[in-house]
Amino acid sequence: MEFELWYLIAVPILFASGWWLRGIDARQRKNERQGIDDHYFKGLSLLLSDEPDKAIDVFIEVVRLDEETIELHHALGNLFRRRGQFDRAIRIHSFLVNRAELPEKERAAALSELALDYLKAGMYDRAESAYESLALFKGHEIEAHEALMHIYVTEREWKKAIDAAQKLSSLGRKLNHEISHYYCELAALSRLAKDAARAQQYTAAALEQNPENPRALSVSADLALEAGDKNEALEAWNKIESVQSEYLPLIAAKKADVLAETDQQAALAYLHEAFAKTGSVDVLKAAVQRTAAWVDPQSAAGFAAEALKKSPSLSTLAVMSSIKAKANPRDEQAKLLADISARQSKLVSRYQCRHCGFLAHTFCWQCPGCEQWDTFPPLRVDEVKNKR
Repeated sequence: MEFELWYLIAVPILFASGWWLRGIDARQRKNERQGIDDHYFKGLSLLLSDEPDKAIDVFIEVVRLDEETIELHHALGNLFRRRGQFDRAIRIHSFLVNRAELPEKERAAALSELALDYLKAGMYDRAESAYESLALFKGHEIEAHEALMHIYVTEREWKKAIDAAQKLSSLGRKLNHEISHYYCELAALSRLAKDAARAQQYTAAALEQNPENPRALSVSADLALEAGDKNEALEAWNKIESVQSEYLPLIAAKKADVLAETDQQAALAYLHEAFAKTGSVDVLKAAVQRTAAWVDPQSAAGFAAEALKKSPSLSTLAVMSSIKAKANPRDEQAKLLADISARQSKLVSRYQCRHCGFLAHTFCWQCPGCEQWDTFPPLRVDEVKNKR
């Protein structure tokens, strides 16, 4: 009987104690939440009052109170970055990266954002350092090396770009095409430095990465020609014609000059055939100039006139006008027409990137706009239209 009485007294007491403790915990969490909410409202108020630096200080305090607000900081940092306020974005993401208690996953995400802040701000040295650190985090290797490769290409550090591309290749990315162009860039620098041996080594490496790269084949032909090996040069040009025939306008004149050493008529026939295939004004110029030199100016003018009928364009008109003016040096009207058509053709004659539409006056292997490789056709816009 005494036991039952104690039981009836103890249960209500325990129930009341639990209720009381639950209330204390709820009030404590409410106070903490109230503190966070106060910081939220204060930070937003400062942000709307155009006091972002003070707002950042307040939002940083929010992270100290509640780790679940990290996404808020990322959103705020991204907002500053999009607005071009890179110093503020960097400050926010630097704070997150340097927090000792931050989980590794969150630290990697913050480091990724910080590296992007540096990259967008043009601070390539700091971006490079940040991405090198990011590459040490599992799951971020590809992101980091892709960004590093972009930085090295922008800064024209081709050897580092090759290293980054090779690391990406080991992670499953196929970048032989890009690596081949990086070696071509190194070969071009070696040629400027009059280092033919080094240029040959880089060209061989480029062809090893991509045996059908027309740029590497063209450089290989040029090096062979400079070394006096005309057969090797012809072999490289013939391979371009067989595997990448659209790049014929870039090599036609050089090949014709080598052929002309043994047979000028065969060389002219080759240029006429190349123009018929491509409609390239560059090939037309080569054919007209060599016809004038090897045959006579009147024959060259006749060929240019026929070309204008088949492929009417301002560029073709400029070629025809130029040769007619040379054939008739006393004809002032012909000279005037040649000058006007030449100036106008330069204004409208441009190459266009297939990827982004960037227009350039000169042919480029890499688009200056989108930085893609081999996106410029070796024909100008008006030539492409005539070919259609």
